[in-house]
Amino acid sequence: MKKLLLLYTLIFALLTTAQSQELQTQIYGKGPNLIFIPGLASSGEVWEETVAQLSSNYECHVLTLPGFGTNPATEMPEGFLETMEKLLSEYILEQKEKVTLIGHSLGGFLSLRLSRSIPEHIQKAIIVDSFPFYSAAFNPAATEENMVGMASQMKQLMLSQSPEQYLTQQKSTMPMMTINVEKLPLAVEWSMQSDRNTTAVALYELMTTDFRDELTEVKTPILVLGAWASGKNYGLTEESVKKTFSDQYQLAENVQIEMAPTAHHFIMWDNPEWFMEKLSAFLQ
Repeated sequence: MKKLLLLYTLIFALLTTAQSQELQTQIYGKGPNLIFIPGLASSGEVWEETVAQLSSNYECHVLTLPGFGTNPATEMPEGFLETMEKLLSEYILEQKEKVTLIGHSLGGFLSLRLSRSIPEHIQKAIIVDSFPFYSAAFNPAATEENMVGMASQMKQLMLSQSPEQYLTQQKSTMPMMTINVEKLPLAVEWSMQSDRNTTAVALYELMTTDFRDELTEVKTPILVLGAWASGKNYGLTEESVKKTFSDQYQLAENVQIEMAPTAHHFIMWDNPEWFMEKLSAFLQ
C-alpha cells in the first residue's frame, strides 16, 4: 500500500511539473473565475496590483505563457498562436464553469480567438490595448501577405542580436510601453528572462495574422481598453487612435471601447485607478 501511494505521489509530481512547464498558474481569492493572460514576453506578475483588488470578490487565475518570464519554453508544432490557444482552451475547460478573460496585448489577441473557439465557456472578455490585426494599427494598408517580409526581418534581427545588443534595445524601447518608472526595470527583466525564440516567433505571427473578419463570429461581450498617449509626439490623438480601435473592432457584435487618459501600453500600471474603475463596472 505504501509503495502504491508513493507511485501515485511520483506520478502526480511528474504531471504537475509537466503542466508548470506549459502554463504557469497562480490562483487567488474565491468567486467567479477570472483568467488573466499577460502580453508578449511578460510574466503573470504584471497583474499583481489588479489581482490584489479583485481577489476579494473573484477567483483570479494568473497565467504566464510558456517561454515568457521564468516559464520554460515549450514545443510549438502547430505554431505559437495555435499552441497557446490549445493550452488555454484546455485550462479553461478544466474550470467547469464560464470564465471572464482579461488579456493584455498578446493576451488580448488570444482572448479574442478563445471567444470564438470556445464561446460557451467565455462569459466576457476584457482586451487591454490589443488589436485583432496588430500590423494594420500602424499601417492601414497592411495585409497578412505584405507584412511577411517586415515581420521576417524583425524576427531575424531579434534572433541575431547579442545579449548586450538585445538588452540595449529593450531598455530603449520599453519607455514607449510604460510611464511607470518603478515598473520599467521589471518589464525589461521579463523580456531578458523570456525565451527569445518564443518571443520572436510570437511577434512574427502577431504581425502576420489578421483576425478582423473572424470577429463576426464573436458574440462574447467585449470591453476594449486602448492607449494612445505614447503616440502623442508622433501626431496621434485620442480621437484618431480610438477611430483605429473602432475600425478594427467594427465587426464585433457586442463591444465597448474606452481610451485610457495618459497611459502607454501597460495601462494597468500607468492609469491604475481608471483601469480598475472600467474593469469593475464591466464585471458587474
